[in-house]
Amino acid sequence: MTNSGVVTPHSRPGTPSGLINSPPLQLNSTSNINSSQLQVPNNLSNLSTQPTSTTSSVVSSNKQQQQQHVPSYEKPIYEQLFSIYKSLLDLKNNRNKYINSKQVYSIYDLFLNVINDLKLTRKDEELKGITLNLPNGNDLIIDDIFQLLSLCFVTCGLIKFAPATYSSLSAVMKLLTHLKECKVYTMDDLKPVGVRLNEIKNILINSNNQFENDNDDEDEEDYKMSRNHQIEETLLRNKLNKCENLYAQLVDNFKNIPSDLEPIYHELIKIRANLLNFVTQEDSKTISNEKLNDKINQFKLNLKNIEKLRDEIDGKFHSQQIQNDENKLDSIQAILNGLIDDCNNLIADLMIHDEEINLKNLNINDEKPNIEVSSDLKIQYDYIYKTLQNLKLTLDNLLVTRRWTLRETDLYTYQKTLKSIDEQRIKIVEQTPKGTFKKYQTLILYLLRRCYSIIYKLLESSEPVSESLTPIHNQLQTVKRCLLELKRVDGVNNLRELYPFQFKLASIDNLKKDGKFIVDRTVPEGQGALCALLSECFDIIQEMKIELEEKELEEEEEEENEENAKINENELNSLNSSQNHNGTTNGSLVSKIANGGSFTNSKEVSGSGGIDEIDDVEIKRNRFQEFNEADYDLESESAFDDDDDQISDSEFEGNDYY
Repeated sequence: MTNSGVVTPHSRPGTPSGLINSPPLQLNSTSNINSSQLQVPNNLSNLSTQPTSTTSSVVSSNKQQQQQHVPSYEKPIYEQLFSIYKSLLDLKNNRNKYINSKQVYSIYDLFLNVINDLKLTRKDEELKGITLNLPNGNDLIIDDIFQLLSLCFVTCGLIKFAPATYSSLSAVMKLLTHLKECKVYTMDDLKPVGVRLNEIKNILINSNNQFENDNDDEDEEDYKMSRNHQIEETLLRNKLNKCENLYAQLVDNFKNIPSDLEPIYHELIKIRANLLNFVTQEDSKTISNEKLNDKINQFKLNLKNIEKLRDEIDGKFHSQQIQNDENKLDSIQAILNGLIDDCNNLIADLMIHDEEINLKNLNINDEKPNIEVSSDLKIQYDYIYKTLQNLKLTLDNLLVTRRWTLRETDLYTYQKTLKSIDEQRIKIVEQTPKGTFKKYQTLILYLLRRCYSIIYKLLESSEPVSESLTPIHNQLQTVKRCLLELKRVDGVNNLRELYPFQFKLASIDNLKKDGKFIVDRTVPEGQGALCALLSECFDIIQEMKIELEEKELEEEEEEENEENAKINENELNSLNSSQNHNGTTNGSLVSKIANGGSFTNSKEVSGSGGIDEIDDVEIKRNRFQEFNEADYDLESESAFDDDDDQISDSEFEGNDYY
């Protein structure tokens, strides 16, 4: 975001400015802390990333703190590392330009060279007999630099590049550490982590194989690359081995639970997680007593159903697999009973409030009356708890809007803040008398786990596309989803419905130069992913066109079939009517012939046209009567007789009136 406040195409806000500029938490039980100093920042939800002038002062203060723990012979190396760290922060905070992979590669090579110098320096000191006090300030800043570099590689779309996995390993390490500390987890929590560790292991193996294939010749440049590769592999392997060892411990601990008691264990874990989520949620500030009672009754009913599975005699959860091992069965009972007690305690906390429940101000203080506790501990716990609540809410929002607002390097600020909070939490827990503030500790640990899990999800959801191509990638993803949804609801009715999608895809396709998407005279990473997605959208449109043609052909065939059916029906009706008419005519002819009538002038009343024939007969009969009744003179009569003589016999024979 620029100083003018206008969001540029390069600005992808995602990091709270309050977190960038705020120094790590410094909380001690001996320090004088007042409530005004512990106000939770309200700008955690403000996703503005404009760096301010205070950033440099914060970096300088961190430098002074870390430099105190660096031996004198390592201080020159620390200055070099700090210079790299500062350049990475400037690169991260610069919103006017996209992060270029060439810049990141150059900084990464410089970083590995400095680590090699540190390695040689420490070897020399060991040979001199000096005992190294590790880790020191150099190790801490190396971890920070590697995390920033890892996130820069992810931002550039190089998610399959070995250094890009370091930030994921850091998040996984924190998740596993917190799972081990809370001692409450299931295999569903561990399986995704195990899958990710295997993926990272394969990435490291492929990277090593590729390096060996590309560097067969030995010269000075290849020696340098080989040395840097070994340093990189050592750093990543050490991190990966720590995660794998911790993961194996958690899996082994879980194997102690018999398979027939796993459903009970999983259900208790689920109820406990739902209760913790309900207590710590920030989006619903207040809740009515009626809704709260319904929720509590549901939790109590679920716990009651689990309690019914106990044995009525000894009150234990029995297993068919460990009937003879009482010690193992008792240890499992302790785990299950502890989960049930945690759930009941959380439900009891919810039940003690009045009609209007404010979850934000929920009283979770459980200090024992017989033990004196410093009031500063309560203030510190409360500050960390509310800070984590706001931070979790910010990360939840970022999880929804990550495609448009997230720049992966912004996650470093969240990781740094969470790391500082976690360190202060551990110090406060060590100072807390045993048995006090258990609920605070449980809720804070839960919020820490939730925040780290969201960061882990954000890292895993990254696409292998550079941030400069991310807007195009998001547009293609939107077009693809719209096309698939349109195809799912029986396609289109005419080609005009596809015109907007075709225009959009054509405009994106026209951005390519020589078949590549070029930004700032560079070819960013992710060309293959974008071209594949663009081709997929074109294929979907072509499939929909084919479906439309098939649909139109089917409709035409149906119309033709309907018309043919109507024609056949009309022809059948006309054929039946003609057959009936022919049958009637033939019958009348037969009767006429039988009665001696002629085929020419004879008429029948019955049959078709009977009314016209009757009228004609009546006219002729009336005329004949008029002729008989007329009074003629002799001349006319003789003339009439002469005319009668001229009438042929055939006429008399064909006249029915005589």
